Amino acid sequence: MRWIAACLLLLAGCGIGKGTAELEAFAGLKGSSTRLTGLRPVELGTAPAEEFQRTLERAKLTNLDEVRGALSFVPPADRRGFAFVLPGCAEDGAELTVERDTLTAELTGGENVNCAQANYFLAVFSVERDSVSPTPTLSTTPR
Repeated sequence: MRWIAACLLLLAGCGIGKGTAELEAFAGLKGSSTRLTGLRPVELGTAPAEEFQRTLERAKLTNLDEVRGALSFVPPADRRGFAFVLPGCAEDGAELTVERDTLTAELTGGENVNCAQANYFLAVFSVERDSVSPTPTLSTTPR
């Protein structure tokens, strides 16, 4: 029963069909630098999302086309899209926790790997429109 409760809270990656949160795109930010430290998560399709993309473009990423593709995700009318930049090491995915009015993204995978310096990852999620407030708090959980 605990697994079901945890899975309902952490819907991205639980494998229970189309849940509240879905990981739509995930990409390592290749060639990224510390300029990405503190880049705040955004809702796609907003003015802050445009500045978020410009910041990533100024970071001189070597996989900018992949990043632009991920950020061009347009959710259907019943969903909203959110983008997060997360520091990590060798993770291969991310999950989103939807709890009350807060959305928290966290990297997954890549356990038992030591890195000399942080790598950065872009995670784009969609969330059922009715599952979050009009102005949710967007948060990241460092590993």
